[in-house]
Amino acid sequence: MEYVQQEVSDISEVIDQVEGTDPLNAVRPSPRVPKGKKGGRGIRLGALVVGALFVAFATFLATRKPASTQSSPSPLLFRSAPVLSGPLLDGGKTMSLSNLRGKFVLVNFFASWCGSCKTEMPQLVAFAESEANTVEVLGVDYDDQSSSAVSFLGSYGAKWPVIVDANGQSALRWGVSEPPESFLVAPDGKVVTKIIGPVTARELSLLVQIAQSKGY
Repeated sequence: MEYVQQEVSDISEVIDQVEGTDPLNAVRPSPRVPKGKKGGRGIRLGALVVGALFVAFATFLATRKPASTQSSPSPLLFRSAPVLSGPLLDGGKTMSLSNLRGKFVLVNFFASWCGSCKTEMPQLVAFAESEANTVEVLGVDYDDQSSSAVSFLGSYGAKWPVIVDANGQSALRWGVSEPPESFLVAPDGKVVTKIIGPVTARELSLLVQIAQSKGY
C-alpha cells in the first residue's frame, strides 16, 4: 500500500479518531454475514478507516506554530533512520541509535534555552516512566552549552541518554531546524512519525499504540 503524505495540524485530531475506533476490529468482517449477502462494502470501509488513521499517524506533525511556518512532511518517514551517534552529555562513552534497535525509540532534539522544551520536558519524563518497557528515549542536545543542558535535564529528573550534537551535523541529517522536534523510530529502525513542537505523554502513548497495531 502506498501512503500519501499529509499534514495534521494538531495531534488531537488523530487521537479523537483513534479513541473512537478500534483499529484492529475495524477490518474484521462479521462472521454472521448470510451466504449470498453483500458484506464486502463494510469490510472495505473498515479498511479505509484504518488506512486513513495510519496515514494521519505516520505523517503527523504536531505543530503549534502559525500555518505560515508549518514544515512539510518529513522525507524520513517510512525510511531507515539517519545515523545518530555521538558523545554522551554525561561524559560517558559514545552512544548510537543503532544500539537501541529492537525497541521503539523517541529521539528528542532539545535545548536548555528552548522555552517550548521546558513545557515539554515534564511530559517526556512521564512518558519515559510509563512506557519504560516499550520505548527508549534518546535525547539530542541541540546548539547548547553542555553544562546548561545537564542542569536543565536534572531539574526535571530526566534520566535517559543524551547525545551532544556539538557541530549540528545530527540536526542537519534529521532535518531539524528548531527544537523541540521529536521522531518516533520503530523497533526495525524506521522513522514512523515526526513531531514538531511540544508533545504530551498521552499523545506519545497513543502514537506508539497505533504503530503497534500496524505491526511495528
